[in-house]
Amino acid sequence: MGMLQVVIGLVFVLLLLSLLATTVMELLASFMALRGKNLEKALRNMLANTDVDEKLLAAFKDNSLYKQLGSKYGKSHRSPSYIKDETFQSILMDIVLKGEGIDKLEAKIDELPDEDLKNVLKQFLREADGKTDLFKEKVQGWYNDVMDRASGWYKRYTQKILVGVGFLIAILFNADTLAIYERLESDPDTLQKVVNLAEDFAGNENALAETAPAGQDFQSSLSNLKGLVDNQIESVRSPLGLGWKNVVWEEVGWYDVVTKVLGWIVTALAVSMGAPFWFDLLRKMVNIRTSGNKPGE
Repeated sequence: MGMLQVVIGLVFVLLLLSLLATTVMELLASFMALRGKNLEKALRNMLANTDVDEKLLAAFKDNSLYKQLGSKYGKSHRSPSYIKDETFQSILMDIVLKGEGIDKLEAKIDELPDEDLKNVLKQFLREADGKTDLFKEKVQGWYNDVMDRASGWYKRYTQKILVGVGFLIAILFNADTLAIYERLESDPDTLQKVVNLAEDFAGNENALAETAPAGQDFQSSLSNLKGLVDNQIESVRSPLGLGWKNVVWEEVGWYDVVTKVLGWIVTALAVSMGAPFWFDLLRKMVNIRTSGNKPGE
């Protein structure tokens, strides 16, 4: 079970670094309003395929309900991070009808400038056989389908950023995956400390959500970042010798530099896989270890 313990220790360290990177990513997402921009991108794909159609998108964003769900910073206004399907349908109906009754819906759809949007809504109207409630459900389902794809856009975009964040974290903490593995394999005391921490962390199925919950505001993410560094990261930093304090620069050669950079790159790529991946892997490996060697220990 020795090799399994080493891998558990390494996975745990990568999990903590991934949590740190995710928290930094949440800070950036909040500061740069990335979720709001992603929502706008999805709405633009649905409502505005040409410059002329931008008027419809502008009317959607100018809707009081939409603006109320956003956030205001001084004179600037940020888009909401997410809106429900019922909210999308309600705002869309409002800007399409322009104050007219529901009986004018088909005529108002014909007046829309975007041919694709017009055809989509007319198709929903035909499929609903003129039933308003069924038409609304189809609009909501359409929105949910688009937002599923938008979640994929956001994940791919943030994963690219996570690679960069992971590389910076690797440099800042001198977190070289290759060196960490070597340290765990050659130092039984350090390995045991890290494995104990890993088992405690894996034993709490809510640990991931409690440590770095998603979708937080800037201040909450900042507070989480401080807590993560002061507690979880600090718990492994000293045993593993993470950081630059013990580096003897006179003994560093070109080979050391190359292997160190390679180790940082491995760390960055591992971090970009996300904390949920490493947490699930850690729990599985800890379960294998605890079920495999309890009686004989």
